[in-house]
Amino acid sequence: MSEEVLFYDLPAKDGKAWSLNPWKTRLYLNYKGIPYKTQWIEYPDLKPTLEKALHKSGVPPNETGLYSYTSPTIRLPSGEYFMESRKIAFALEPLYKEPPLHLDSPVLPRVETLLPKIVERVRPAFAPLVPKVFLNPVSRDYFVQSREKGLKQPLDEFAKGADRGFEEAAPYVKELADVLREKPEGPFFLGKEVSYADFLVVGWLHMFVRLSIADKIWALEGGEDLKALYDASAKWLERDSY
Repeated sequence: MSEEVLFYDLPAKDGKAWSLNPWKTRLYLNYKGIPYKTQWIEYPDLKPTLEKALHKSGVPPNETGLYSYTSPTIRLPSGEYFMESRKIAFALEPLYKEPPLHLDSPVLPRVETLLPKIVERVRPAFAPLVPKVFLNPVSRDYFVQSREKGLKQPLDEFAKGADRGFEEAAPYVKELADVLREKPEGPFFLGKEVSYADFLVVGWLHMFVRLSIADKIWALEGGEDLKALYDASAKWLERDSY
């Protein structure tokens, strides 16, 4: 058995990681220096590939959300599988203790509560761009069909709600920045110490940077703290293609 973690991530046309959820795990792995290998997996292949592997390992499908099998998923050197970024973080932390990522920090549940409120409201701004900017044809077709089925409307129609979405997200973006400013020494949520809460936000911001819409978030914040957090995390964003 390999001593590397096998990391299932979603590929992009340019060969680089893009999706906010797998980025949470990739940032974790990069920060800790955990040896890993990326297994790129297209959207239509997620269920057939992961269902077989996870079933053998006794890992159930996702209990929440629209999709039973998702990225990120990892296989540990022991052969154990874990799916979903939060479960992965809590599985890895006892095995790779240094440097710690403070999963017990009280700021983590606050960020976990705020960030989905932002992401859901700005979804009209980014979801229609994903297939155009990132996805290979096989994933692009799957993504468009599955999302339009869930939304019950074309993605281009959904995109018309982008401006309103940013307006509705504004108070939550400001609240997130306020949480960040509670440690004025910054740039991280715990001041000078990096924590997993940082990676939740940085993974989301990086996708927006790649989509060329991050300026909207910087403007909503009314400050520069989120940008400072993102910039301070640049070295852990470097490994994005393997």
